[in-house]
Formats: sequence, structure tokens, C-alpha cells
Amino acid sequence: MRLRSLLQMPELGLTLVSGRHHLDREIRWVVPTDMHDPRRYLSGGELVLTGLMWRRAEQDSDAYVRNLIAAGVTALGAGDHPEFHSVPVDLVDACARHDLPLFAVDAAVAFAEITERIVQRLSVGRSGDLASLLDRHRRLIAADGIGQILELIRGELGMECQVLSPTGRALRGGLELGETDRAAVVTRAHAAERLPQKVTLDRHRAYSVFGIGSTLHTGRFLVIDDDHTHWAPERRLVAEQLAALLMLELDDPAVRPAPHVELVAALREGRVDEHLMRSAGLPVGGTVTVIAAVGEPVALREVVVAEAVAGQAGDPLEPPVAAWATIGDETVAVLAGPAGSAEERPRLLDWSRQCAKVLSGLGGNGAVSVGLADPVRSPAGLCGALEQARHTAALAQPRPGGVDIAEPDHLVSHRMLLAAVPADVSRAFRTRVLDPLLEYDAHHRSDLLPTLRRFLECDGSWRQCAASLHLHVNTVRYRMRRVEELTGRDLRNPLDRMDLALAVSLE
Repeated sequence: MRLRSLLQMPELGLTLVSGRHHLDREIRWVVPTDMHDPRRYLSGGELVLTGLMWRRAEQDSDAYVRNLIAAGVTALGAGDHPEFHSVPVDLVDACARHDLPLFAVDAAVAFAEITERIVQRLSVGRSGDLASLLDRHRRLIAADGIGQILELIRGELGMECQVLSPTGRALRGGLELGETDRAAVVTRAHAAERLPQKVTLDRHRAYSVFGIGSTLHTGRFLVIDDDHTHWAPERRLVAEQLAALLMLELDDPAVRPAPHVELVAALREGRVDEHLMRSAGLPVGGTVTVIAAVGEPVALREVVVAEAVAGQAGDPLEPPVAAWATIGDETVAVLAGPAGSAEERPRLLDWSRQCAKVLSGLGGNGAVSVGLADPVRSPAGLCGALEQARHTAALAQPRPGGVDIAEPDHLVSHRMLLAAVPADVSRAFRTRVLDPLLEYDAHHRSDLLPTLRRFLECDGSWRQCAASLHLHVNTVRYRMRRVEELTGRDLRNPLDRMDLALAVSLE
């Protein structure tokens, strides 16, 4: 399908802004996305549709277009943003400068409709079987869209699959993957330069991970129980097309609740009432928990909060009883129902830590701190809960590019004491205790410091530490003896162990 064909389909609402001399370019596929750098989800030849959510300043346009050029896209369609009545001039100039065809998208036409019509056209051209296409489309518009698409994957590709959230939460699918395996899959997918990616969890089992586009730069993933590197091009194309259809279903507002700015704004101003809570879909009279997050990038901050909240829902695709929004440099969520109760607190904390572990490393030069408050009775205690969540977030200690979750217990723990210590004093203490290990690891290419950190996280359990690191228990014992020799600390001595734990927490 060529670009000029788009101009022959007025129902798409596309107006050519620049690039008329490229109308004979071929379109291989269409990808709606608002990621500032979608290269990992592109393989060349796509028409990219964007609502400009990535644009925060004029200079963003040039970087965005350069990313598209690097990915080999065919053209860009821009529009559907409430702040812009036309395509921004800086984006027009950037497309002209880099010779990328640009279309303006009519605000009255949904990206989903454009995508569906182009997919139909492409599918007809490739398959030559209109009856089969119509039958497939009929099944896709059935009541359970996601279920039908997964059935198509099983039917078209003959293998099981599973849809995972950015943190490895199982959304839907028949592929059996345990929590540890899911976390390993998404961690490797996040680290990949391009998707799809082959992921081998053991010597005999390889999976293929396809990206499911999202407005969050972390994305979601389709995991298929096979190695796509051995597939024919046509088979891979089918998987990519079905992943794109999954994106349309998962981005449906009925599945992905919209931010509730009004409630969060009122909470920040100290004027929450029962009416506002009901309008946000929150029950009045039960317990609620407040989560506050600060730091950059914003997209990572939002996905950490959203995933921590969503992990409490019984049905992975059922929106949780929660309201959230980002205002200024803070993202706030109010979580109600069973997940907001004291009894469910451990589950919320465990899932929050899992989110932080999987997503750490995606923050670039930034870092995200998240704080949880104690459950309160709504709505009177909400304002105090927000303040507690903010104080707790201030005690979080994310590494550069990482995420850290702090809980109310940290307000009465060593973290609070460390927060009051001058930074230069903390650095001096950390250097004095850990430098021998850092120098040894650098010289011998060993892992004494990571092993010590895991040993302390496992409360000094040799076997638990060995199992989590996939090492023999004697290897852990040997490394800890080297740690004791190099630091002059005895891990059996509570005070020495505390020194090491404090130094590692500052590292």
C-alpha cells in the first residue's frame, strides 16, 4: 500500500502537510504511539500516528523526528491533541528538514478507526482472501476483544501466548509462566534495543517477546511460546499485526482508567469531600491508601504507581478501585477497597517492590521515589495520608536511573536517621566501608558487593541467598569470608552487620 492511497480514503481524515514527492513510498504497517522514542517498537516501513503527548517543548520535535528516521518509518500522522488545533510549526519544520512525509489527522477521526481501516486494506492485499479477512474481523469485534485476538494467535500461529504488563503482571493468555519467569522476561525485554526479542529462560525453552505499543515508554508485551528467529517473514508479520490489535484493545478507556485530576488536585489543596470521592468512583466509608511519587521521567513515575495499584485487582484487566493523576512534579494515587486495608498491606508492599525491581534502570539519568501512607478512613484522613506519603517518599533511596519504594515503617527506621546525615558524611562512611570491596571486584571481576547486598536482603540466610543468585551455598560462604577479610567486619556480630547494611543502603 502506497502513501498516495491514504489520500484516496477520505474517511481516514488525513491531510498531507509535507512530503508530496514521497507519495509512492510503501506502507508496511500502521503504529499509533505517543512514546518520545518508539524505535524499539518499529521495524521500518510504518505509518506512525501520534497524539503529540510526547511534545513538551518546541525542541522535542526535532529529536522525535530523528528517532523515526532512524527506525526507517515511511510517514508520520499527527493530531488529536486537545492543546493543538493544527500540527505545530516546529514539527512541520522538523519533518521537512529530515524529509519525512507528514499528515495532519482530523480530530474527529479516532486513531483506532484509521488503524483498523489501513490494517484491513493491508491484509486484503497480502492475503487476497476477503472472506477470510471479514471472518477474522467479525471475530475481533466480538464482546471479548482481547480473548478473541489471543484465540487468533493460537489459531494463526499454533502456539500459546501471554500478555504481560510492564512489570510482568499477567494480563491474559494461556501460556503458563511463573512470577519469576515473567519478571525475567520483561526485564530482558526492557533492556533490548529492539523488539521482538528472543528470550531464553533455560537451555531448552525460548520465547519471543513482541512489543505492544503504549503511551507509557515502558510498554506492554506479548510473549509467544516459540523462537521467532526461525519463522518465515509472513509468520512474523502476523504476530506483529496481532500485537498491534492487542494495543487497540488494551488502550480502551474501559480497561485503562483515565486520570482523575479533579480529586487529586482537591486532595493537594486539602479540600477532599465525599462528593469528590464518589465522582472519582471511590467508595465512602471504607479504608483508603495514598501513594505519592516524585522524580523523573514522568512516564516511569506514572507506570510505577499505576502498576502498584493495578497489581491489587482480582481480575488483571479489571480496573482497580482507585483514582490517580499527575500534577506538576508529583503523581498521586488513592487506592480503596480491600487493597487499601491493613490486611492487604503486605501484598501492596510486595507488589510495589516488584515493580521497582523490574523497572529500575529505565529512568535514564533520573530516579523515581515512591512513598506509601498508612490506611485511613475516608475522606477525613486523606490529606494527612498524602503528607505521610510525601514524607515517606523523601526517605526512598533510588539509585541513578532506578526506582525505590518506601513505606511508613521507614519513618521510624534507619532511613530516617540517614536522611538527616549530611551527604558528605554519608559518602565518607560508605567509602570507608565499601571501597575495599569495590576495588576487589574491579580488579578480580568478582561479585562480592552484589552478593553481600543479596545476603543482607535474605536476612543472612546462606541457602536463600545462594538459591536467589543460582549459586552453590559454598560459593556464597566463600564470598562472605572474603567480605569479612576485606572490610574487617564480622557478619556474625550484629553491630558489624549493621555497619555493612547501612553502607550498602547508601551505595
